Amino acid sequence: MSTQAAVLLALLFVGHFLGDFTPLATARMQEAKARGRPQRLIAAHAAVHAVLTGVAVALVVGPQPSVLALVVGVQFVTHWGLDAFRARLGIRFPALADPGENAFWTGLGLDQLAHGLVLLAISLIAV
Repeated sequence: MSTQAAVLLALLFVGHFLGDFTPLATARMQEAKARGRPQRLIAAHAAVHAVLTGVAVALVVGPQPSVLALVVGVQFVTHWGLDAFRARLGIRFPALADPGENAFWTGLGLDQLAHGLVLLAISLIAV
């Protein structure tokens, strides 16, 4: 991995933190992710991540419209899909939605791993 890709990956992880664990993820977005609806709020949450991804990529590789369009699109679609899928699993298997259950933490870890792998792919695609 090049230094440029490593710097980008670090910025993408910071963006992921900001998008999931700060007020950028509003209470309504968090509730929608937990209930699996309305999808428009889960999509809005994914859009926040897509914008943060675009900013990180633009800072590292510059304003390259085709690269930005690709990585923003990949981030939007995959983030929305992963979060919607996790919500559906939590509805089908209530232990996955209960922080008092070990399954919740395993599910959260797998969710974050999947998002991290997407970020790794984006960092390699963009540079």
